Amino acid sequence: MHEKGLLKILLGLGFILLCLDPTSYAQSQQWKSVKVLPNKEAQFRQALREYSSEKYRAAFDDFEALATSRELHQRMTASLLMTGKSLYQLGRYSDAIPYFDKLITTFPRSKYIDDAYYEKGISHYRLGNYSDAVVNLLGSADWSSENALIAGSKKLARYLMRSELSLQEMRDLTQFANGEHSAALITIEMAQKELREGSTERAISLLKDYKKKYGSKQYLPTVDRLLKEAETSGGRPMKVGVILPLSGYFAEEGMGVLRGVKFAQAHGKNNDDTPIRLEIWDSESNMVKAIRGVNTLVERAKVDVIIGELESPITAGIGALASLKKVPVIGPAATENGVTTVGESVFQLNSTLETKGQALAEYAFHVLGLRTFATLAPADEYGQQMTDSFMAKIDELGGRIVAQSWYYAGSEDLNLTRQFNNIRESAFAYDSTDVEELIKEAERKGEDLEEKDIPVLSIDGIFFPIYSEDIPYVAPQFALSNIRAQVLGGEYWDNLEVLSGSQVQPYVNAAIFVSDYFPNDDSIEFRNFRNEFRMAMRTTPERWEVFGYDALNVLEEVLKTGAKRGVEISRELQSLSDFKGMKGEITFKGNNRVNKEVNFLQFLNGKIMKHQNSSN
Repeated sequence: MHEKGLLKILLGLGFILLCLDPTSYAQSQQWKSVKVLPNKEAQFRQALREYSSEKYRAAFDDFEALATSRELHQRMTASLLMTGKSLYQLGRYSDAIPYFDKLITTFPRSKYIDDAYYEKGISHYRLGNYSDAVVNLLGSADWSSENALIAGSKKLARYLMRSELSLQEMRDLTQFANGEHSAALITIEMAQKELREGSTERAISLLKDYKKKYGSKQYLPTVDRLLKEAETSGGRPMKVGVILPLSGYFAEEGMGVLRGVKFAQAHGKNNDDTPIRLEIWDSESNMVKAIRGVNTLVERAKVDVIIGELESPITAGIGALASLKKVPVIGPAATENGVTTVGESVFQLNSTLETKGQALAEYAFHVLGLRTFATLAPADEYGQQMTDSFMAKIDELGGRIVAQSWYYAGSEDLNLTRQFNNIRESAFAYDSTDVEELIKEAERKGEDLEEKDIPVLSIDGIFFPIYSEDIPYVAPQFALSNIRAQVLGGEYWDNLEVLSGSQVQPYVNAAIFVSDYFPNDDSIEFRNFRNEFRMAMRTTPERWEVFGYDALNVLEEVLKTGAKRGVEISRELQSLSDFKGMKGEITFKGNNRVNKEVNFLQFLNGKIMKHQNSSN
């Protein structure tokens, strides 16, 4: 319950206490030794005014004096309650609990037992003792006849059972399921967790036992619905949440992924056994709205798995929250390092930047036979991650990084003269080339030799993990630098339009780069897919459509194993290996739920193709 709402309840209680007949306690408790003392009544009213004025320290002192009085007076139980509540308002939650306990155990027939359970519950909640909080909140609901208090207790208890308690902790709560509300809510929430874990038989047993023992009319419709869902789970539609930017900055890309998902749904091979129902949420390219989408799709739509988002940080955000709810997330486009580390149910359809950098380094060393390298990259997170992973692997393999240089991306006139000069100087220092002596030797021979005319021959490969828009600036300046090295690139080199430009192609012909995406245009499977997609969706599938198509097809692949619930789906996805997607192979197994497959491509004579020595 929100603090503002709680304060209203507290103030409301204060008003009720002020209006109570001072003898009500004695009558309700039937304690013959209770004394109705006017001075205690005056002290109580003074303490209540202090509490209502938010003077909680003064209120605590006065309420405690009343609560610890040696005389059993008419305000004893109310004072115990208010002493604890004053400590709660002071943030002393541990100190408050004993006062609620004393009220519950010493005066078990008090009118304030339900309030004491509630206040004890929210104190445990503040302390992070969620199981104890649930027990006391449900105790309040069982004891109370006040609708507002029952509703508030149930709301917070259900939230904690869904979000904070494990299945085993829920099972431990069954010993406290003795009242109408506690028995029903613990049963319902535990059955839902059992279903999410794939323990259908346990869920059915729980629900049937509840119906035999209790059968409360208030909860029977929910119990019957869950029971029906559990008993017919084999044919229940698989609800797939889709969180994508369908408006905002990345709307075009998001709509492309959604088209791919919808096409895969309509043409799925597994639909007869497990029909798939899509629940779509527009993130608007916004983290907060994407997080809100997780709550809505999981809590209201009851989705079993989520596909989304496009950006790595937003994918990580929704993955972290969904994992807490045991709902797996398949990220169709995320590439940054660390996305899957936020939760054990997050899967990355594309390889990470670290994976790409390491894979390209191994390929360059083992397949291409290169041993010495230079790098030039943008000074941002992308350039840093790609370069660091590439260099680390080269060092591990025994290669040599001769030079490393950086630039700031985004300039309309990117001048890299300084960076390429630095690379040349490092190379000449590495191979002990005496530039001045070479120039002097040329002069003695009557030849005109400038420093830039001396080729760099000691660098085998130069790695450019740069953006597509930077290639037209980098390529001609690289040619002018006279560095005779194999060009290596990252995923943004996979852009035929850029590479085919008249100011680019002559300088980067035969460049080799790493990419997640390489549909095999020559395969019958891809040609059929492309033709069917065009007919059904009235557009040609591009990269984003393929990402969406593969994301849902990966899910359908694991559904063939009989997986139905989030935990089962996650388990099967972790074992996925060598799945033939339209974008390339997909393997999660043994790689922390990140696809470890990459493609090594080459731009050659105006075409992008798989490098002929590729083993993939």
